[in-house]
Amino acid sequence: MNEREILAYLERDRVLRIDMIEAIKRGRAKVLYAESDAVLLKTRGWLMLLCCDTVEAGVRALAARDPESGAVVAHSEAARDAVKEVLPAFTHASPCWQAYYPKTEPIPMPDVCEVRPFKKEDIPFLLEHYHTVASPEYFEERIDKNELFAGYRDGSLCAFIGFHDDGSSGMLEVLPKYRRLGIGSALEIYILNEALRRGWTPYGQIFVGNEPSRKLQQSLGMIVSDGEIYWMHPEREETD
Repeated sequence: MNEREILAYLERDRVLRIDMIEAIKRGRAKVLYAESDAVLLKTRGWLMLLCCDTVEAGVRALAARDPESGAVVAHSEAARDAVKEVLPAFTHASPCWQAYYPKTEPIPMPDVCEVRPFKKEDIPFLLEHYHTVASPEYFEERIDKNELFAGYRDGSLCAFIGFHDDGSSGMLEVLPKYRRLGIGSALEIYILNEALRRGWTPYGQIFVGNEPSRKLQQSLGMIVSDGEIYWMHPEREETD
């Protein structure tokens, strides 16, 4: 399959597969496998993205996997079950909804905070308040690529948001004392508009069950998937 055919296949479920579509369009994906019933991409050193029509198709696609990859995003229950069959060590499976912004017009930015590029000297602040990623090097890379932003209220650093290295928007955190002031919404609008400015389709992921985040995305005009994707990797051992 050529790129046009791959994109046509992915577009059959645009909202659930928007990360795969954008990875190809932004030049962030290497195609490992592509047939009429399954596509497997590699988007960075340790992450693969899989969609398939059946478990059997997913198993065939995963035969072309990169053995160095440490995680797979499975874009359906069939893809999830294929990963379980081929990679039984990948026992952790976090379900998420996909969300994307279908328009090209930016959203007016509310005047509730100032947004600036994040500073490297403030990385300890990130490590203290954001626990999904614990790598200073990851944040340094995001800053170097101008993909991490800080929110300030009355001159104080109070929030942050950015683009993950797969292209999705995320890392949103607002300090407790600054919540319920509209700062989270403002940062979501900022990152959405920044994606549009770069010629991207804004998208992100929401952990299943996080209804406040789902409602926030929908209030901004984002389309949220009915189905789920699954971030799958081996269970990480807890360390002191």
